[in-house]
Amino acid sequence: MNRRFFIGISCISSANLCLELVLIRYFSISQHYHFAFLVLSMAFLGYGAAGSFLNVYQNKARNKTRFLSMSAALFSLSVMASFLLCNNIPFDLKEIAWNKNQIFFVFLFYLLLAIPFFFSGCTISFAMSRWPAFADKIYFYDLLGAGAGTIFALLIFHIAKDRGTFLTISVIGASAAFLFTGRGNRSLLVFLALLFSVEIGMAVFSPSLLEFRISPYKALPTALRAPGARSLFTKWNALSRMDVITSPAVRYAPGLSLMFQKDLPQQLGLARDGSELNAVTRFSPAKKDEQEFLDYLPASLAYQLISKPETLVIDPMGGLDVLSGIVFEARRIDIIESHPLAVDIMKKNLSDFSGLLYKSPDVQIFTSQARTALRETNAVYDHIVFSLTDVFGSSSSGFFGFGENHLYTLESFSRALQLLSPRGFISMTRYLILPPREEIRLLATWIQALEKSGNSPSRNLVVIRSWGTISIFIKKTPLTQAEITTVNNFCSRCLFDVVYYPGITQEEANIHNRFDRPMFFTIVQELLDKQRREKFFSRNLFNLRPVTDDRPFFYNYFKWDRLEETYRALEQKWLPFLEGEMLVPLLLIQATFLAFLLIILPLIRQKKQSQSYFPRLKVLLYFGLIGLSFMFVEMILIQKFIFFFGHPLWSSSLVLFSLLFFSGWGSRFSKKIWGERFRWGLTAGPMLAAAAAGVFLFIFPLLPHHLMGKPLLVKTAAALAVIFPLGFVMGFPFPTGIRFLGSRYHKEHVSWAWAVNALAGVVGSILALLFAFGRGYTFVLLLAVMGYAGAALVQPSSFRNSPG
Repeated sequence: MNRRFFIGISCISSANLCLELVLIRYFSISQHYHFAFLVLSMAFLGYGAAGSFLNVYQNKARNKTRFLSMSAALFSLSVMASFLLCNNIPFDLKEIAWNKNQIFFVFLFYLLLAIPFFFSGCTISFAMSRWPAFADKIYFYDLLGAGAGTIFALLIFHIAKDRGTFLTISVIGASAAFLFTGRGNRSLLVFLALLFSVEIGMAVFSPSLLEFRISPYKALPTALRAPGARSLFTKWNALSRMDVITSPAVRYAPGLSLMFQKDLPQQLGLARDGSELNAVTRFSPAKKDEQEFLDYLPASLAYQLISKPETLVIDPMGGLDVLSGIVFEARRIDIIESHPLAVDIMKKNLSDFSGLLYKSPDVQIFTSQARTALRETNAVYDHIVFSLTDVFGSSSSGFFGFGENHLYTLESFSRALQLLSPRGFISMTRYLILPPREEIRLLATWIQALEKSGNSPSRNLVVIRSWGTISIFIKKTPLTQAEITTVNNFCSRCLFDVVYYPGITQEEANIHNRFDRPMFFTIVQELLDKQRREKFFSRNLFNLRPVTDDRPFFYNYFKWDRLEETYRALEQKWLPFLEGEMLVPLLLIQATFLAFLLIILPLIRQKKQSQSYFPRLKVLLYFGLIGLSFMFVEMILIQKFIFFFGHPLWSSSLVLFSLLFFSGWGSRFSKKIWGERFRWGLTAGPMLAAAAAGVFLFIFPLLPHHLMGKPLLVKTAAALAVIFPLGFVMGFPFPTGIRFLGSRYHKEHVSWAWAVNALAGVVGSILALLFAFGRGYTFVLLLAVMGYAGAALVQPSSFRNSPG
């Protein structure tokens, strides 16, 4: 085998992994969630279908290099074709709540985007099946290229933005095809030359059809439909897309009192990934009277309760809460902003418009994921603000309840309380969306966080309500009578309703913005009483218990044991269920059906035609278990390291790169370690992987505890040191099994094993999320440990009469 062959393997693998990460960003921008689990599932569907296809038809491929070249070229073509088709299909997951046709589009989208992975799978699987003696080396270059693809995915949006991302991946795939093509194959070389010419032409002219289509229900398109609205500019980086617009729809003053009759200052819209539309308010330090509206916001109560505080603002985006701190003369303002591009825009593009807000000498900015920053700092604050950053309140709707949110967990709130001074307040304002769910879960979480810290929530809590928002204020020490008087005076002036303060009576609630009954007053009273709280949680139609870091699905409200009642409450409509976690079982059913159709069915047909002995069921167990286990570990490692590194995409890329790279080295050395002792290798390999995953459960908690505040280089070195042994031994089981099949049985069975392993990936990525819903991330990792151990235990009876 020459070097061009192995470089081609790395190129196709790099393009393949880069495509996975780009699709995650594509879904984040075009739809309402990143759908990482779904991207992994469709990728493995393509791989599995490729394995089954080769199992049936690979003997008809007489020219090996021509087959590799064509499959790589078809990968390049299908990347662009699938993207262009999907980008123009009227598919929107938001519509699935009322439009049954969208279920078909989910199926079509899933199938179309699996096609490129089918061709990349054909390339890698064909190489392994036709050259099984080089399986360890092919697997090494495959994983090495995949690791490089994760790094490249971080750079591609800087270089190519949305119009060039899929085009760049297509070029890499075409380059792999060129590397596989021999000089004598002139017709294929001409075809590749034409393909390169088309791709270069599209890169030069950059047609608008290459732009990512954004759901019309997201905040950015909604605001741009208003009369006179227009986009000012767009910026990209690996983490986010930021749009700055001017629109009459951008009017951001959450819960503004009806007593304020003047116009708001000019505001520009700032949208992240087409949603989460925030506003940047025009500010001139010489004209502070223009900011009078701030006195009439519910959030400003905190500045009535404590003068000139040292303030921490979490994820302010356009900076309204920062502006409040400046106007109300906070002594110091620290900002934690998860999106560096938002800070860049505020400091550069909108610096003059915002009155040099982010350049104020009293303002210090930390660009980091909020949970990481909260764990790193040891500063003490008089006022901590959890900012509301959505003009339209769509982020409060609970759409896609399988979305993780690590900022609203019990551990996060407990940490915030540790950073609060004795006289300080934590404030949080959220939109009222009926039936109330988010606000109740937030209240329940704060109450339990106060109890966990040894405080009495009934003496440390204030809740007020405007016509459209609810605001929560938490104090570390009991409220004084003077502070209670300030709360009542403020609410009377602004016509806000007091929901709770220590000593409130029912007659004092629900006065200005009236419901039929004092609903929120009653709810808070029940949450404050431990016995009544449990009964409230049990009888409520929705799951409103606090979430934890191990199960951070804050917007996941449905109860599996109350589906029938929920169905009746929704007027016997089942489609709204698909807005939450109930969409995941539908995706699992769809993935399982397609996997059976494209992977299992061809194998069943092949079994009927084949007369040779082959232990299919037992190989299914071995390769299925190691495939599920690898997928479970991969997904949980990404989640676990989000806290440690600060940003999900950075964490995902580093974990994928290191895990795949070290697994590649493990596969490379597996042949040297086990040799031809297959029975020993197929037993010890999975057992070592199980042991390493189990050890990781105990070692990982030490990293955030001891190294969270250390420099990035130190944290990266520590992460690599932890992942190395795990990834290295996880590289043993698969290539060892492939080499055994190649030496013991017909070459067609290598493709069969590849298909089974991919099938495990198709369902494993979705199953991991479902298990995490019910039992948490730790439980999923324990399943991976048991899966590897199970593969080792099933092996001796699966591979009889083998050497060793």
